[in-house]
Amino acid sequence: MQAEGIIKELVLLDGKPTARIQCDPALIPAPGQYLLAYADGSDSPPALRSSVLADSVFSSKILIDGFLAAPPMPISWMIGAHLHLRGPLGHGFILPSNAHRVALIAFNESPIRLLALLDTALKQEASVVLVCQTPPDDLPLQIEVQPTSALMDVCDWADYIAVDAVRESLPELRKMLGRGNLFIVKNEAQILIRTPMPCGALAECGVCAIETRHGQLLACKDGPVFDLKDLLSS
Repeated sequence: MQAEGIIKELVLLDGKPTARIQCDPALIPAPGQYLLAYADGSDSPPALRSSVLADSVFSSKILIDGFLAAPPMPISWMIGAHLHLRGPLGHGFILPSNAHRVALIAFNESPIRLLALLDTALKQEASVVLVCQTPPDDLPLQIEVQPTSALMDVCDWADYIAVDAVRESLPELRKMLGRGNLFIVKNEAQILIRTPMPCGALAECGVCAIETRHGQLLACKDGPVFDLKDLLSS
């Protein structure tokens, strides 16, 4: 879907500027999905605006009339700016309705993109543990925060695991969790792989290619959320 959105408010998340975007509910990206966005006033050719020169935007919180974008935000975006949006794109997280112990793991990264899962997890009365280096401000009191050193214990405890990691960190993640760790078998686990996705699944340019046990897949259309065991076994 392509339509316009409006920047209604500028806020700081995790110490970085971002925006509250008002848009058609059909455009709101589910946790882990993304939109391609560019602001009015771009000098780029129309053929490029919906793909190569657009920014990938994730949500950190889903609202009734839009969503709170996860930082970073282009410095040119201002309150009242009209955004041209395309999406939602890709596969997002799927939190099972029977998940009672949820682990959100920000692997050497900010946990902001995982926070969009909190409302659903708390509505189904799940216990939630956030593993990260620096917890964000204003977390609900129900959320337990653990350091990255507790990663394996938290994985063993959880019945659903959501990870956020950049593509470059995959070798380290594979080394830590490995192919033989039992949690991969007994727990459901998904991972958001963040990498440049310039074509937004239009051109299959290969920039966002990910090696998996099923061969090479593209984050822009096959992800950016993948089954974790598919990446650990590649």
